[in-house]
Amino acid sequence: MGAKRVASSAAGTAALVYVVLSGRLSSDGPEKVPRRRPGRKDVEGESEERWPEKAPASWREAMAVAARTVGFAYGETLGKWPLGDIAFGISHYMRLQGNLQHEYTGSNCVPLEGPGVRQELIALLRYLRLCMFFSKKPFEVFLEFGGYDQSDILTRNSKAMLMKPKFTVVRDESTRCFLLFIRGAISVKDRLTAATAAEVPFHLAVSQEGRGSSVVVGHAHCGMVAAARWIADQAIPCLSRAVELFPDYRIKIIGHSMGAAIAAILTCILRENKKLSSSSCIAFGPAACMTWDLAESSKDFVTTVVNKNDLVPSFGKVSAASLRTEVMASSWAPDLREHIQQKRILSLVNHSVNFMRSYVPFVPNPSSKVADVESYIAESESEDMRYTVKKHSALSCWPYAAAGRQTLEAPDTEAEEGTAGEETEQLMEALQSAPDASQVPSRRQLYPPGRIMHMVALPAPEEQGGQNAGVALYETPRGTYGKIRLAGSMIRDHYMPRYVETMQMLIDKLAEDDDAPLSDTNDDVPLD
Repeated sequence: MGAKRVASSAAGTAALVYVVLSGRLSSDGPEKVPRRRPGRKDVEGESEERWPEKAPASWREAMAVAARTVGFAYGETLGKWPLGDIAFGISHYMRLQGNLQHEYTGSNCVPLEGPGVRQELIALLRYLRLCMFFSKKPFEVFLEFGGYDQSDILTRNSKAMLMKPKFTVVRDESTRCFLLFIRGAISVKDRLTAATAAEVPFHLAVSQEGRGSSVVVGHAHCGMVAAARWIADQAIPCLSRAVELFPDYRIKIIGHSMGAAIAAILTCILRENKKLSSSSCIAFGPAACMTWDLAESSKDFVTTVVNKNDLVPSFGKVSAASLRTEVMASSWAPDLREHIQQKRILSLVNHSVNFMRSYVPFVPNPSSKVADVESYIAESESEDMRYTVKKHSALSCWPYAAAGRQTLEAPDTEAEEGTAGEETEQLMEALQSAPDASQVPSRRQLYPPGRIMHMVALPAPEEQGGQNAGVALYETPRGTYGKIRLAGSMIRDHYMPRYVETMQMLIDKLAEDDDAPLSDTNDDVPLD
């Protein structure tokens, strides 16, 4: 009873907070009503509320955006993925998929080698280490590592807020550049910025020699666009003054993960200012943040570096939806059913799932929400996949019909008897049920920006035990990142220390190939 009271109280509190944050209790006039996006309709026929394209100006706006972001993130993840696909299907499909690093070394990928590439990597490694120290270490340690003093700091935001990330601008005398560092998603507010993943209109003005400039129109990540515009408002005044004082200095915007994606969008914004048109960007493991045309148009001034199996540059709503279809088609359920029959302890999981459905309003109920098979089939190109998805989805639905027949035909005495087989079927029902997927909004595929350099793990010969023989650097086509490739190291490879480690390996390998002495790369700097 205590658990019921707590759950009911929490649900009531959540409902009240949602009403408040939605502005239902606001006494302001009609001018305070959020703007609507013309021409777009939601599932009820009403206009869809416009997502913010600027950072919140008050705590009320921030709370409203945060509440909407949480709902959006849930709807794109747990609200669409069956519980079983998350818990077991992804792992099963990962084993079926195997190592796909060879796809980054295909005929359409260009190997990058030679002394020039090694020198470029040495410079990139220094920027990466500076970015890591800015993100992970106290600001004084960052200044000491970079050899900066207080007079080199142009501006700084030391406290991250929603769509207002931590950043700084410093004058780097050794490279004659103004370096703008943006921290990635470390705090909860940073992660909410990253989770505001709806697409908003965005444009890029591209200069063409002898023909003026043209405008490339597309869409970009909502939270990152808002963060980039906020940083632009803060940084443009000081950068404009600095460029006037040091006209031979260039501007480089550097970031990792979410910070890298914001850096790329910010670079597009700054380049529209004539004084700041020398701006360029170095993006380490950026999130997929802009549509194809925008990403292609930024190749001249954005350099993206991706490490091995890093998941983030390929992760987006469209690629996640494709992965969901492939996981459903992998037919993991029969293997799991056999495994459950051998281990009765998993019945505890079934009871936990039923408890969550009873007291947590966000967990879908399989009796009222069944996955729309046709939406998955429409996304599948091959006949085999369509057949497999139908088979898998039918497997997800058959327990409901069986339960209905039992209610009508079975005597009460049999209904009260719980067996291991019934517990197994209930667990499979819970794992394979998904919310209603029939109302699928239009999606736009987002890609990592700029020119992409991918550090690829090379397979080792069989006599070496199957371990990776080393790494190589390739310039890879953008279309490669429209698909999520699962791997055991896909999260670990995203961390900055792993980027530093792989980049150092590449520099050492290129030095051996060129038979040349290695330049100073700060080997004494710890990775974490």
